[in-house]
Amino acid sequence: MATTTFPERTDAASTATAGKDYLIHVNKGRSDLEPDWLLVGGQRTGNLNRKADELDASHKTSGGWACHLPGLRSWSIDLESVVLLNDEGAHYLEAAFNAGRQVHLKFEYPDKSYYTGWGSITEFSLNTQHDDVATISGTISGDGPLSELQRDEEETTGGEITGTETGGDTTGTETGGNTEGSDTTTTDPENPSGGTDNIDPDTTDGQEDNP
Repeated sequence: MATTTFPERTDAASTATAGKDYLIHVNKGRSDLEPDWLLVGGQRTGNLNRKADELDASHKTSGGWACHLPGLRSWSIDLESVVLLNDEGAHYLEAAFNAGRQVHLKFEYPDKSYYTGWGSITEFSLNTQHDDVATISGTISGDGPLSELQRDEEETTGGEITGTETGGDTTGTETGGNTEGSDTTTTDPENPSGGTDNIDPDTTDGQEDNP
């Protein structure tokens, strides 16, 4: 099947993004060092909330103005998704809630960059209105900080293999065929001290020697 190429916008920094392209994954692997990300299906809402406690630093000599400092920071995710009976991601969240276990999450942006963090499921509700589809809603409260915004290495490199650049020239290796565009020298068995077999002994710089 033919591949279609689409152009990239040079002013992409000013391009709006669609909320549907922000996705939440849970790690079903054995550790956070080697995650096995599982997409939570049926997502409708996945709000990432970040806040800091407000500390009142006002005093009598602050000129009659209130003063505030940021205190403890926290994050949480409010999640709502349509119930898909065979969705593994939703079943994983329900199992973690029932077992009282924390979950390791990935909050992914449309460009595949993401945050990760550990959190506890503090709410997990099943909503079944008679005139709407069944949905799951819940809150995941963070335990500790979110990671720095990061990107997988294979996404960064785009999967391309680059050659090795030596002395300003890019060299490559060719196998299973003829090598074109390169000079190949071989040692003359009758002249083991040096020389090549692709030089005519009767010619020097294109001029034939005089007899």
